[in-house]
Amino acid sequence: MTPVQSGAIPLFMKNKDVVVEAVTGSGKTLSFLIPILEKIHRRSRKLGPTEVGAIVISPTRELATQITKVLKDFEPFFQNISHQLLIGGETSLEEDIATFQEVHPDILIGTPGRLEDILSQKRSGVNVKELEVLVLDEADRLLDMGFSVSLNKIMSLLPKQRRTGLFSATMTDGLSELVRAGLRNPVRVVVKVEDLVGGGGQRTPASLHIGYILCSTSQKLLLLTHLLRQEANNKKTIVYFATCASVDYFYKLLSRLPALSDFAIHSLHGKMETKKRSLTFKSFTDIPAGSPGVLLCTDVASRGLDIPDVDFVVQVDPPQDPKAFTHRCGRAGRAGREGKAVVFLVKGKEETYVDFLKVRKVPIQLWGWKGGPEIIEDMEEEDEDEEMAGNNNDEDDAENVEFLKELQKIVRTDRDLHDKGTMAYVSFIRSYSKHEASFIFRSRDLDLGALARGYALLRLPKMPELKNEKSGGGIQGFTPADIDMDKYKYQDKQKEAVRVKKLAEYKAKQEQKEKEAALKGGNNDKKRKAINKASAWSEKQEAKERKMDRQLKKQRKRDYLKRLANGEIKAGEGKEGEGDDDDDDEEDEKEDAKDKKTDMGGDEDEDDEDSWEALAREERLAKKVKKGKLSSKEFDKEVGNMFADL
Repeated sequence: MTPVQSGAIPLFMKNKDVVVEAVTGSGKTLSFLIPILEKIHRRSRKLGPTEVGAIVISPTRELATQITKVLKDFEPFFQNISHQLLIGGETSLEEDIATFQEVHPDILIGTPGRLEDILSQKRSGVNVKELEVLVLDEADRLLDMGFSVSLNKIMSLLPKQRRTGLFSATMTDGLSELVRAGLRNPVRVVVKVEDLVGGGGQRTPASLHIGYILCSTSQKLLLLTHLLRQEANNKKTIVYFATCASVDYFYKLLSRLPALSDFAIHSLHGKMETKKRSLTFKSFTDIPAGSPGVLLCTDVASRGLDIPDVDFVVQVDPPQDPKAFTHRCGRAGRAGREGKAVVFLVKGKEETYVDFLKVRKVPIQLWGWKGGPEIIEDMEEEDEDEEMAGNNNDEDDAENVEFLKELQKIVRTDRDLHDKGTMAYVSFIRSYSKHEASFIFRSRDLDLGALARGYALLRLPKMPELKNEKSGGGIQGFTPADIDMDKYKYQDKQKEAVRVKKLAEYKAKQEQKEKEAALKGGNNDKKRKAINKASAWSEKQEAKERKMDRQLKKQRKRDYLKRLANGEIKAGEGKEGEGDDDDDDEEDEKEDAKDKKTDMGGDEDEDDEDSWEALAREERLAKKVKKGKLSSKEFDKEVGNMFADL
């Protein structure tokens, strides 16, 4: 019996609510399954056909499936106790209800969404009045994934007289609120690993050795390839990326890399179809011990999963949520087994993450990389610097350049790889900008050019972060490949047929626009560039000329009104050609509106509207002077103020 089991099981059996915090791989699953089975087995009255004795809530389908698998191992000893797995995607709600009414399970295991659905449906017939135990496994993850509303709804449907257990490797403030709301006088069980060397505790098992390697942004894939070949050639390895798009892309890319042809490579992320996720997880789990297998995944496979024979974990991208770091590493070194985990950090930019992890009681050591991982222990800082200086971390070294060229050759074989690579590049940049430890992982420090090379991109995508892109389509540190995109084909014949069709339609539209532009404005290149604008180039020129005429007319009108107000001329004298007729004003306004529409605001004078309003005001004041309602001095004062404003 492990320490967490010896601490939690007796308390659960004594009808206590428990909050259990223990390192990964410490045996938390059995800490709640054994009390559940014992409580249901010892009942004086057997549960009825529709009555449920226990509910276990898990954040992911994979973890719920794993708990069910562990529970099945107890079936020979508790044949009178049945259970049902409730997860979305694989079966419909109607099918789950039918299964419940047929099997009459005593224990329900599932994800929050499907459990909420089946408990809320009266037609399901689920009776929770006799519920004895509610368990929230990886409780902090349940809250992080936004299940708080579903959890509150589920807990409101359950009886108050129950035992509740929260199990996790890490605790958060949100979890503390859940404890206050759903548990009564809970007993806290904390199992830590003592650091015999430095004193104090740590959040990871003693059998798990965690390291970090400093490398350049574009060197990560080369480093990953070497580590897999030299460290994981006879074991299962989990490789973590930041986004689902990155997993999709690197799964396709690495599967075609000759250096990794001996590895069975799988991919898993949250946006995959449920059946495909389940099949992938089962396929990776079923790889026999001693066979090389790699699972590329996101944090969907970082919590609670106990995959047999996983002894090595690689984090290509550090997690957005720092709490996920220990959970990722914890997939190796479980239940006392020896395990290794390593994270790649960009040299000169992300080393502070090491100090951050040490503050969080995660022991981590520098790994040298000389033809394979070598843990550097008990070294002074100066020695570490010398060691790292001796490592080959130059992103432009010959080996890395040749490796990236090989990846680009693979990408050139299928346009689908180019599309997926572009999506992965964009998604990683967006993910990096949302990192919770943004004081360490600063988006402005991200070398976008080196990142594009490391992703083996042929061209850069259009995105705001690349607004300083050069005219040739490149940025500092990245030169686009010389490739004719019109002839760049998909290997998938159906996708290629759609692409060819769309390309033909686009070219036909462009030719039509070229012909229309040629008919309107000849063969002038500047005119052809304006074919997508609201009006022809010649019309804009005419609009400009009309605007200049109106401005001269307004100036003459302004001079006339001033002379009239000063008494230099009488009303009606010198009016010819001055443009102060009301009909002319209306016509000018119409012309203004027409030309603004033609010009689309591109060449409009910013002060034109203000001067027109001032001119109209002058005219109104001049009319008041003519009618004797305003003196010349008052007129001069008002006009002077207006010109001062202008």
